[in-house]
Amino acid sequence: MADLIVSKYGGSSITDYEHVKRIERITNDDPRRKIAVVSAPGKQYSYDTKVTDLLMDLAEKKDHSLVEKIIGRYHMLCPDEDVDEISRLLQGRQALPLEGEQYIDALKAFGEEACALLIAEALGFEYVDPKELFLVSEDYGNAKIQEESAEMIKEKLGGLDEPCIVPGFYGYTEQGNIATFSRGGSDLTGAYIAAALEAEVYENFTDTDGVYAATLKVVKNPRKIDIITFDEMRDLAYSGFGVFHRDAIHPVRSKKIPVHVRNTFNYPSTGTYIVPDRPDDTKRPIAAVAYKDGFCSFDTSVFGLNEMVGVLADITRIFAEEKISVEFITTGIDDMAFIIREEQLESSDSAKHMTEKFCSVLGKGGSVDFQENLGALVVAGNGLKGKRGIAGNIQQTLDDAGVNIKFISQGPSERCIVYGINDSDSKKALNAVYDEYLA
Repeated sequence: MADLIVSKYGGSSITDYEHVKRIERITNDDPRRKIAVVSAPGKQYSYDTKVTDLLMDLAEKKDHSLVEKIIGRYHMLCPDEDVDEISRLLQGRQALPLEGEQYIDALKAFGEEACALLIAEALGFEYVDPKELFLVSEDYGNAKIQEESAEMIKEKLGGLDEPCIVPGFYGYTEQGNIATFSRGGSDLTGAYIAAALEAEVYENFTDTDGVYAATLKVVKNPRKIDIITFDEMRDLAYSGFGVFHRDAIHPVRSKKIPVHVRNTFNYPSTGTYIVPDRPDDTKRPIAAVAYKDGFCSFDTSVFGLNEMVGVLADITRIFAEEKISVEFITTGIDDMAFIIREEQLESSDSAKHMTEKFCSVLGKGGSVDFQENLGALVVAGNGLKGKRGIAGNIQQTLDDAGVNIKFISQGPSERCIVYGINDSDSKKALNAVYDEYLA
C-alpha cells in the first residue's frame, strides 16, 4: 500500500507520558502512519529494570512486590488513565492454569499488551489484538509466525482509516495460547505487518540515530551509515547489532519494503535506510564491522581424514542428535573445526561427552581439542565481492594489532568475512578494523 507507513517503537521509546505524546505527534505528522507497533516499556533510568524482565521474574518467583513495580511503571506511562483494569488483567494472567514455558510466555506478553491498551486509550487510537493477526507455532519463547497470518493481517488491517496500536512480540497458537517471539521480537510484529500489507516503508523507532559502522559500546563515536542493504544488515544483526532483530529482515526483504531505522528523540531527522540494493562505494568496500561473543570450537584431527568417506556426515549427525546447530565449519587436509555457540552446551560435562563421541568416529589416532571463549569478528559489505587482496589486508591489520586469528570463514557470496578470535582480543580487533577501513 503506497499510502501506508508501519511504525514500531522500541521499549526505550516508551517509558513515560511524554514518550506517549511523542508517539501521538509523530503519528499525526503523516497521515500515512496508520499502524503503530509498541514494545513493553524499557528502562527510564540506567538502574531501572525492563518490564519484560520484571514479568519473567514474576513468573518465576510469584513475588507480589513485583506486581506493584510493574503496575507502577504503567501508571508512570499514562498517569491520567485508570490502571485498575490493567492490574486485574495481570492478576488474571497470573491465575492461568498453565505451566512452564506456556505460563512464562503468557506473563511476558502482558508487557506489550498492557502498553498497547493504555496508549490506545490515552490517544484515542484503536487497539488491535494480536489474536486477530498472528497464528504462531508452539515454540514458546521462540514462536514462528505461520503463513496464515498474512491473510489475517490483510483482513483486519487492510482497510484502516484511523491509526491503531498493535502490541508487538507475541501471537496465538492454534490451541489459543499466547506464545512470544525471541527477545526483541516486536520488530517481527512490525515487519510482518508491513510485508503483508506491502507498506511504503517500515519505520523502526529506537533511541539511536540509526545503524553505525561499528559497535557503539566498543568503538568511540563510530560513523552512522546512511544506507545499507538487507543482506549487509542481516550479517550485522547476526553479529549482535541489536538495533534490528535478525529475523525481522526476511519478511520486508522479500517484499522489497525499505526499513527506516530512526531516533524517536531526534524526529524528524533521517536515520539509516535498509534497502534491497545500493551502489558500491569503491573507496569503502566494507560497510561495517561487528563482533559476537560466546563461541567454542571442537577441533578434530586424524591422519587421512580427507579420505574418510562420510566422516563429515557422521560428525554433524552427532550435533543433530544433541540438538546443537553448527555456526561455522573450517577444514584442512587432516583436520576440521566445528564452531558452535557455547550456550548450547547444557553443562560443563557436555564438551567431554561430545569429545568422546567425536573420537569414536575418528578412530585410532584421532584427537579432539576443545576451545572456549571464542568470538566472531564479522566484516560486512557488498563491496567485498571480487575485491582482490582485501581479506589479506584485513588479516594484516589484525596481526599488526596483535590479534591472533583462530579461524576464517567466507561464503560464496563474498559479502562478509568472519574471523574467529579470542574473546579477550575483541576490543582491539574491532577498533583496528574500524580505524583502518571505516573511520
